Amino acid sequence: MLQQLFDKYAQLLKRRFSEDFQEIVSTDDYMPMAINSLSDYEKVVNVSWFTPDRPVEELTFPCVLPFSQMYPLCCIDIRNFLNQFYFFLDDHFQHSDIIDETLRKSLDELLSEKILINLEHFEIACRELEQLLIRARSSTSAGGPLRLNATEEFRNNKKTAEKRIFELVNSKIDDLVDTAEYDWLANEVPTEPSNYMQTLTRYLSNIMNSTLLGLPREIKELIYFDALSHAAEKILALPLSPEVRHINGHGVSALAQDVNYLTEFVGSLENGQMLRENLDELQQTVNLMQSDNHEEFFDISIRNKKYGRVDVLNGPMLLEKYAVTDTPEIKMKSQNNIGTL
Repeated sequence: MLQQLFDKYAQLLKRRFSEDFQEIVSTDDYMPMAINSLSDYEKVVNVSWFTPDRPVEELTFPCVLPFSQMYPLCCIDIRNFLNQFYFFLDDHFQHSDIIDETLRKSLDELLSEKILINLEHFEIACRELEQLLIRARSSTSAGGPLRLNATEEFRNNKKTAEKRIFELVNSKIDDLVDTAEYDWLANEVPTEPSNYMQTLTRYLSNIMNSTLLGLPREIKELIYFDALSHAAEKILALPLSPEVRHINGHGVSALAQDVNYLTEFVGSLENGQMLRENLDELQQTVNLMQSDNHEEFFDISIRNKKYGRVDVLNGPMLLEKYAVTDTPEIKMKSQNNIGTL
C-alpha cells in the first residue's frame, strides 16, 4: 500500500516539477543575469551550485553573472523537488533504495528531456546533486554511490555545443576572409589594413567580450586557438589560389600589413604570446616573400631557423609567383631546388 502511495506521490511531483521547469525555460530571456546589489548576489549564490571566480570584496555592482536567470531558478526547483521526494522517507517507509532509484530515474528523465542550456553549470549541478542525494538519505541506509545519467548527458551535449560554436565561428571567419579584395599587382601600397581584416578582428573581439563571455576560460581559449588557426589558413590560401598567377611587391606589402595588424591584435589579448603561435606559418611566409634573399629558403639549415613553419611546397610556389614580376633568376632557382626540399 505504501509502495503504491509513494509511486503516485512521485508521479505527481514529477509532473509538477516538469511543468515548473518548462515554465522557467520557456520564459527565460537567455541573457546574462544582471545583479544590482550584494544581497541579491548572495541569494543567487546560496541557491545555485555556483563558485564565484573572485571574492565578493572585489565585486562592483551592478555586475553580470555568466548564466541567465534560468539556472538559479532551476536550481531552486531541483532542491524543492529533492526535499519533497525525501519527505516521504521516514520511520514508516524504510525503502530508501526504492526512493533513490525512483528519484534518479525522475531526475534523469526530466533533466535530459528539457532544453540543454547553461550546460557547464548544469553539469556542475548534477555532480553536486549526486553528493547531495547521498547526504540526504537516512543515516541507516546501506545504499551505495548514486550516479545520475543526466551528468553524462550534459557532458556529451556540452561537447556537441562546443563543436557547434567552433563551426559557427569558423563559418563567420570564412565569410569575412572571402570578402578580401587584394590587388596582387597593385601600383601602390594601401595606407591602412583591409576592411575585411578590421572587421575580422572586431568580430573576434566582440564574440569573446560579449557572446561567449559566460563560457569557461579553457573553452574560450580553445575557440580562439581554433579560430586563429582557421583564419591564418584561410588568409594564406588567398595568394596560393590558382587564380593568383603573379604577385608584385606592393601586393605582398598589402598582405603583410594585414598580417601585422592581425598579429598585433592577437598580441594584445590575454595569453597573446601563446595565441600568436597560430599565426607563425602565415607570418613567416610573408617574411619569406619580403626577404631580400629568397635563396635562404633552399638552404635547409637557414630555412629551419627562419622559416621553419613555412610549408616546403607552398614556399616555392609563392616565390615563383612573386619572382615572375621581380627577378627571373629566383624563379629558376625555386624550380631547380624544389626537388631537394
